[in-house]
Amino acid sequence: MIKDYIILGQRIGYLRRQKGLSQEELAERADLSREFINMIENNKTKLGVDSLVDIANSLGVSADDILVDSLEHSASTANSELHRLLLDCNETEEYILTQMAKALKAILSAQGI
Repeated sequence: MIKDYIILGQRIGYLRRQKGLSQEELAERADLSREFINMIENNKTKLGVDSLVDIANSLGVSADDILVDSLEHSASTANSELHRLLLDCNETEEYILTQMAKALKAILSAQGI
C-alpha cells in the first residue's frame, strides 16, 4: 500500500523535471492526460498500478525509484536526505543545490575523502 501520496506526487514531479519534461510531454509518453499528471503531482488523485508503471517507463526509472518512500526494502537511493531535500525545490533551487553538491563532491574526492 502506498503510504504517502503527497511525496509520491512530488517525486514524480521531481523525476519529470529531471528529465526535462513538461506535464504535457509526460502525459503524452505515458498515454495519460496532462490533467491527470497534474492531479497526481498535486495530490488531488491517487494512481493505480497501471498508471504507475506507465509513468515509470515514460520517465525511464524503476517503479522502485518512485515508490521508495512506501517500500520497506528498496535498492533505490531516492530515499536519501539529499534527494528528499530536492523534492520540493523549484528549478532554480534544484540547479543551485545540485551544482553545489557536485562541486563539494569534487573537493572531497580531491582531498581523498
